[in-house]
Amino acid sequence: MNVVTHPIERVAVIGAGAMGGMYAAHFARAGFDVRFIARADRARILRDSAVTVNGEPLRVPVVDADTARSWTADLVIFAVKDRHLRAAIDEAAMVVAPSTIVLSVLNGLDSEERIATGLGSAPSVLLCVAMAMDAERAGDDIHFRQAGRLVFGHEHNDEVSPVVRAVQDALTRAGLEWETPPDMRHRLWWKFMVNVGINQASAVLDAPYGAFQHDGDARSLMAALVDEVIDVAHAEGVDLGPDDVDAWHRVLAGQPAEGRTSMHQDVVAGRPTEVESFGGRVVELGRRYGIPTPFNQAIVWVLRARTGRA
Repeated sequence: MNVVTHPIERVAVIGAGAMGGMYAAHFARAGFDVRFIARADRARILRDSAVTVNGEPLRVPVVDADTARSWTADLVIFAVKDRHLRAAIDEAAMVVAPSTIVLSVLNGLDSEERIATGLGSAPSVLLCVAMAMDAERAGDDIHFRQAGRLVFGHEHNDEVSPVVRAVQDALTRAGLEWETPPDMRHRLWWKFMVNVGINQASAVLDAPYGAFQHDGDARSLMAALVDEVIDVAHAEGVDLGPDDVDAWHRVLAGQPAEGRTSMHQDVVAGRPTEVESFGGRVVELGRRYGIPTPFNQAIVWVLRARTGRA
């Protein structure tokens, strides 16, 4: 494991959507050397955009990955959709060094493994989930009411490593909340359970958070999807249970009633969804372990059909 002996100063953000823009704005405002990393046409588009975050211009340089060899990052944040991860890994490879630390705020269970494999042995890739943020992007305008918090660390964090400590310090300087739990794998699965439930149910019902904050059909659909995640998690050796569901309900109660999940935003905008990483993964695990997953299978069929996928 690489040991960080200096503070994080140079931050690369891969992805300039709602989350990437929100995090970049925090780091830039705090005085970090923060840059978006993109390639060719996407780099040009980002340079030509006049992105605002909560009404303020986002003044973050865009570096073409192919010409970024003279600049390396202390911290790389992946903030892309799953379908763009392969290209994002190639872009990030140009700015990583042996001491670089990586955080992925992608949804799902395996982005960190894919990043670590794609980048090789150079960077330290920490497990990470983004919690309770409500950032949305419409055109060049990014808006958020709450930035939430980043939950991250190694798989086990009974002792905080220098790598984790460096990220904690950087997030604090940037005004971002964070948490490092002892059992990060459990927390990763907890977020997966949440996403499978609320993201998918909100997408198919075209419903904001408020529809799920009280008993009714919407909340029942979310619960059925969550129950199937709990079943496959047990088969994977992860002990999700009623306490985890209660914890999610407490978080849900604090969400803005009119707020929309990322998958709901994707459906409204006509973009591809992350259903393969959510329901598709649950169905795959269900088949592997002989566990029925009819609710997630139905969601996969509906969202594939809705977005035109065969």
